Order: sequence, then C-alpha cells, then structure tokens
Amino acid sequence: MTLEQFLDRFDGPERSVVVVNRTDPDPVLNMLVDTFGDDAVRVVDGRVVEGAGDGRGNDGRGNDGADDGRGNDGADDGRGNDAPDDRRLTDGAGTAGLTARELATTGVLDGEGEPVPALDVEVLRRHEDVPFDGGDPDEIENLALLMEGDEVVAGSTLDKLGDAVLFVNSDLYTTGTRSLGDVDLPSVISGLDDATFTLRGYPESNRQKLLLITISRFIERVAWTAGDGILRSSFQRLSRIDDEVGTREVYERISDTGVDTHLYGVPDELPADLDAVIHAGDDPDFTDSWFVVYRPPEGPHSAETDPKSDLKRGIEGGVGLLAVETEPRIYRGLWTFDADRVSRVNRYIERYL
Repeated sequence: MTLEQFLDRFDGPERSVVVVNRTDPDPVLNMLVDTFGDDAVRVVDGRVVEGAGDGRGNDGRGNDGADDGRGNDGADDGRGNDAPDDRRLTDGAGTAGLTARELATTGVLDGEGEPVPALDVEVLRRHEDVPFDGGDPDEIENLALLMEGDEVVAGSTLDKLGDAVLFVNSDLYTTGTRSLGDVDLPSVISGLDDATFTLRGYPESNRQKLLLITISRFIERVAWTAGDGILRSSFQRLSRIDDEVGTREVYERISDTGVDTHLYGVPDELPADLDAVIHAGDDPDFTDSWFVVYRPPEGPHSAETDPKSDLKRGIEGGVGLLAVETEPRIYRGLWTFDADRVSRVNRYIERYL
C-alpha cells in the first residue's frame, strides 16, 4: 500500500467559501478562486450590518434573498462559479447550528430600492460555537464564511484571510521573513480541517500551494511551541531544506527545542549539521507525498480543554497534514486534529518510510 492508497481511506465533509459584501469584487474573486479552486468559491454580493434583524427577512419565511437574482452578482466568468443558484445559502431546513437564514436578512435595500442580502455579524458572534475572527462590525467591509451545506462553520474577515494566504506569497516562508511565531490560521482556514481538498501547484496556480505551506508552517509552529514529541516532515527532495533559508531555520529551531525530528525525501542532497533523523528513498511515498505530522509525547489524543485554540489543540492532541501529488503539480489530501487520523498517519510513516 502507498500513501496515496492510504489517503483513499479518509473522507471528509464538503465545504465551500462564501464571500459577502465584496467592495472590490474582481481581484478578491480572482484570488479566492485561485486559492481554493474553481468549484470551492460561492460569491454573494451583500452588505454587512449591525443588528440587521431577526434573519427572517421581509416576508418572514426565512429567505435571505440570495435566490431572487437581485442580491447576487451572477458573475459567469467561465471559472466554474455558480453563485446565482447557490442553494447552500437559502435552504436551512434540517440543519443544526448557525444557518445562513439566521445570519442574513432582506431588510436592507440597495440604491434602487431593491432588497439585497445583508449580514448581521452580531448574530454570528452570539454563536460562540462558530469560530469567527475579525474587527468590529462597523469596520468590516468584506467577510468570508466557510459553509457546510447551509450551515456556517466559521467566519473570517478578508483582512485576516488575506494576511494568511490571499495577499502573501511563498517567499515569506522560504526566506524566513515570516517567523514561526507569526504563523496563525484564520477561522476559515482552520475550519477546513478534515475536509478533503485538491490543489494545484505552480504554474497552474500561483496561490493554491500556499495553503499547504501555511498549514505546514502552522504544524511546525505547534511542534516548536511544544518543545517535545515527534515531528515527521516530507520534502520530496531533501535538498530543499538547505535551498530554502527559511525552511532550514525552522527545522534548526524545532530540533534545538528537543523535538524528535524526522525528515523524509529523495536523497539528492542530504542536509548537513542538522539534529534530525533522515529517512531517504525514491519510491512514490518519498517522491509524491507532502506530510507534516506532529505527535505529542503521550501520543495523539482528543484535546478538549480549549477547542477554540488551534495551537493548544495541536500541542495537546497532535495535528497532521497529508497530501499526495496524484498528477504533476496536482495535490489531493487533508489536514486534521482528529486523534485517530493523526495516529494512523504517524503509524504508517513510522512503519513504512
């Protein structure tokens, strides 16, 4: 069995990113599509308001207006965006937690007197079980929501999302400009855990691979902060460790804390003077995989002490990323805090690589 076949045993929820109140639509849409893929982004034009209402809209039937054709930009640019028929935002029946119909109202009119979807951020904030990061409602111009069906899983301002993945490039990490202590995950990215993904690398996409880099750096931060346990990381080519100054510095800092560090890849050039165990090979598990798995000293286990703190969850319970290059520059995988999944991935790597 290979890591690709091992990955087939995992499945996860299908989630999509919804953008509300796009003040600068084309650039934001382009970046989101390029980051999350053609089929993952659903765009609804609306506005953010404070205390917009009870979410039932003008007709009291719980319709957020997204399907009336007037509150949606209907962009059809050939990139797979089907926002005009996004039923994820209109049918909340039968779901638990916070739904779009609770969050939106048609009680706001545009300049021509037509109702448009409006978002009451205070409703989102009253649901403490839904992670949200961002500023005050009056200062929010753009908001990204992570949806699973019609249910809101998480929310982040585009400023938060932009600082993490939209408005940065991989040079921040490879050169060491963004340090381990600065790496954090906005709620929309954090909420993608256990959701399977397919991402494209350069040159097909300039940004999608950055998600893998960001999540990898976060897991490396978990290990560095913990200062113990085991970290297993693959690089496809081991020469990348010395070629990328930022990567070399990260693993020097991690290994210096006492973390049992294991590095995997094709032995084109072995890293020198690094306190880590090197695992070299040239079969598909070495050439085609991208994984970063942190296992705490006592082994992966459920961490419930503060489920809203991703860093604490990772330190206490473990966290892992597994992606496989199924075609040239096409990666399929997932990342997870789930104790069973972290344990299974760690055990496979330990036994077979």
